[in-house]
Formats: sequence, C-alpha cells, structure tokens
Amino acid sequence: MRRSFVYLFLVSILVTGCVKQQTLEKITISFVSALDEAPDDQIELTLAAPKFQAGKSNTISNTLHSKIGHSTRNITELMDMQLNRPIKPGNLSVILFGKELAANGLADELDVFLRDAVTSRRMYLAVVDGKAKDILKANFSSNEEKGMYLCNLLDTNVRSGLVPRQNIHDFEYSYLGKGLDPILPILNLQNNTVMITGLALFKADKYVKSLNEKQMRVIKLLLEDTRYGVLETQLDNNTYMAVKNVGSKTRYHMSKDSNSSKVTLNLHINVEIIDAKGIYLSLQDQDSIKAAFEKDLTTTGMDLIEMFKKEGIDPLGIGDFVRSKTRNWNEEVWKQQYQSMKVSLVVNVNIKEMGIRK
Repeated sequence: MRRSFVYLFLVSILVTGCVKQQTLEKITISFVSALDEAPDDQIELTLAAPKFQAGKSNTISNTLHSKIGHSTRNITELMDMQLNRPIKPGNLSVILFGKELAANGLADELDVFLRDAVTSRRMYLAVVDGKAKDILKANFSSNEEKGMYLCNLLDTNVRSGLVPRQNIHDFEYSYLGKGLDPILPILNLQNNTVMITGLALFKADKYVKSLNEKQMRVIKLLLEDTRYGVLETQLDNNTYMAVKNVGSKTRYHMSKDSNSSKVTLNLHINVEIIDAKGIYLSLQDQDSIKAAFEKDLTTTGMDLIEMFKKEGIDPLGIGDFVRSKTRNWNEEVWKQQYQSMKVSLVVNVNIKEMGIRK
C-alpha cells in the first residue's frame, strides 16, 4: 500500500512537470471579449485586459485592445504584433455579442472557441442591445475587473434570479441538438450601469426575437426546476400581490391518438406571499390568490408557446422531448408538425405560507 502511494506521488510530480507553465507577468490576460459586426463582412474583436495599479489594491482598470478582421484567431495574431505580452484568450469567462452580429449568426465566431481545448465549458455568453464594445468602454466597475463583474452578474442571476442557464456548453447543445434552439441573456448599458433586460431567442445560430423580464421569468420556470425568484400578479380588485418561489417543477407529458400527438407541460410551483400591499388576508383568500397566479402564468406561458410555434423556434426543447419518446423521429417532419401541434400548459400554484400578518 505504501509503495503504491509513493508511486502515485512520483507520477503526479512528473505529470505536473510536463504542463507548460506561464508567468502572469508575461502574458496579457483577458476575462471578457466583445464581438461586433464590421464593414465588408468583417468582425471587430475587443478584449478588456485588467490593469492593476501599484499600491492601490482596490482599484482596477481595464485596457481595451480592439481590431477588425475576418476571423478572431487572425485578429488576436495581429493584436500580438502590437503588444509586448501575448494574449491568452483561454482565460475568458464572458463573451459579448453585438445585436447586429447575433442577428447574422454566431456559428463561425463560436466555432473558434468550441474547438479550443482550453476554453471553459462554463463560459457565459450574452447579447448586447447595441454594440458590445460600448459596454467594455463604459466605467461600470471601478473596484472589480470588468470580466469578473459581468461573470458574477450573470452567474448570480442564473443561480438565484430569473435568467435561464445558458453557458457556452448549453448553447452548443441547443444549437447542434435536434428539436431545440438556444437562448441568451440580453445586456443593456444604462447610465454606466450594466443591466440584464431580457432574453434573446435564436433560430439555429441567429438571433430572431427577444423576451421581456416577465416572459423571462416564466420561461425559466418552464425550462428548469428552481426555488428562487419573485412573481407578481394583479388581483380582481386591481391590487398587486407578489409571491416568492420556494420550489417549482415542470414535467412534460406526451399523449397520442390515432391522428395526432399532444404535449402537456405541467408546472407545479410552491410560493410564499411576501407583498400584499397592505391587504389583510384570510384563509378564504387563498383560492382567489391561487387562481389569479395560475391564470396569469398560464396565459403568459401559452402566449409564449404560440409565439414560438409561429416563429418556428423551440427554446423549450419540445421537439427534443418528442424525439426521446418517438421511434424513427425525423427532424424535417417534426418541423412541419410543430406549428400545428397541440401544446397545453397546466399550472398548479400551492401557497405554502401567507406570512405572520393576517
């Protein structure tokens, strides 16, 4: 046993020694990059490299490097010719795409990162409402590196907010997979503040439509089991009520008859009332509150589903679900059936707590 341990220890040392090590002071690190459409079928790549000021550990600035070319790899080579330290894009944690570039398709740009073995599969992607470069030029973070700030912004809202998960691995799966389409968060710059303002819907690799904040909340519920987020609805007496999601589950079910198939999305969500605008609640009020939220979620969800069918996009992955239940599933046949297929949404809201105020 002791000999085995010594052997493994020596092997680990030898393997570690084979790794090519790089000194931080000798490379240009970039945690975030921006890609925008440029004239003559070119792209503009902008990298934000952190710049640390001596004696000021709490102050971090970024140096921007921007170049136009036909491919990202060629652009980085050209950048290296004007830098005293080589660029190492493997450290990227966020890639921003300008809205115009995203509308023309991201397949070619993403292919470079997907082929690179050092690219993190958890790297976040986002569409910018405007030019992606403008966000990196803005002074929205003085005490945190811009790339890390944006990464934390996206990560926080994915883990405990209303943004559906979609890193580069998820985007690749949705883009290359059968019967589903990718989605990405939309970032906007307002008064030097970066905000998540919606969700970009893709048809294959092209951005075609966006969702607002309320629609984004609902699509997250339909895509993921989650226990975070706040929902708001208007009651019959024109007052508003907010509840906290403390646990939701969505399950897809397919039924067939002799002529057609039907897919039912069953959403079950447990909530706690957190804001009732001063309304005194009784136990009898639960049914009306429950009904209001179920109606609101069902209406918003069905409007989304009908819009997806009309646009010929499938961000919910209904086609992928049907494929898993269908022998000899054919993608071309599915695309013809999708727009006329019966899809329904059943929502069940369970009020777990009404607060200490009655």
